[in-house]
Amino acid sequence: MTESLRVETTRGPDRSAVLRVEGEVDLATADQLHAAVMAALAEHDAVTLELSHAMFFDARGLHVLHAAHQEAVRRGKPIPVLRGVRPLLARALHAARMSTLFTLEPAPPTPASAAP
Repeated sequence: MTESLRVETTRGPDRSAVLRVEGEVDLATADQLHAAVMAALAEHDAVTLELSHAMFFDARGLHVLHAAHQEAVRRGKPIPVLRGVRPLLARALHAARMSTLFTLEPAPPTPASAAP
């Protein structure tokens, strides 16, 4: 895969973090996401991964999500929430028997879809 990965962290007032993931999570970029997730789990009480702009997740990406689950358990923190999971990733999580490990939330409304 050739598309790059961008991970932007927003900090909430309640010591939570939202990591907005854009691009592709694959062999070339999984370490970048892993580092961002581990840093967020170390620094914040709760973590949400906003994945509605994550276009692709391969097995390495699923491994990062599994590692995030394990790290949260190890630290005694809430399991990261996965927000805006695309259908292909949802199927991969189900096939890997990981869908029950996480709370899945719908993507937040976009400004265009929020208009009456």
